[in-house]
Amino acid sequence: MSFKETDFPGLITYLKNLLKNEKDPVLFKALVEQLVEMYDQLPIYPGIVNMCIGQAAKAADAKALEVGQQVSLKVDEDSISGVVKSKTPKGLVLKNATIATLDDEFEVEFREITKATVINKNVVKELWPSLVFDKEKK
Repeated sequence: MSFKETDFPGLITYLKNLLKNEKDPVLFKALVEQLVEMYDQLPIYPGIVNMCIGQAAKAADAKALEVGQQVSLKVDEDSISGVVKSKTPKGLVLKNATIATLDDEFEVEFREITKATVINKNVVKELWPSLVFDKEKK
């Protein structure tokens, strides 16, 4: 059986669609975490994981959210993810919250940077040049 004949390509397709369509980085991270958690629970059933992951995120009324639920919220231009710790008549308190602000451009001074990481988009070409073929991009 080849890789193409397994259920793994469905998971890769899900990730490709997530990359293409999900602009909220906090929700993106939460969905990838959910995919990994499901796969850890069902490692020999990637097809079941693929079937379930598409239903992992559902739109909800903020006032109907319940304590203990993992949520992703859009507040103005910010994206916020966390677990509902408590509810008040005015709003929610989240624990383990992650907040991301999206900007078209962002300026930062070197003295403010505590860590920098480069993503090498040519790693396959560098380590396995014989496996890299020029393909048309859609």
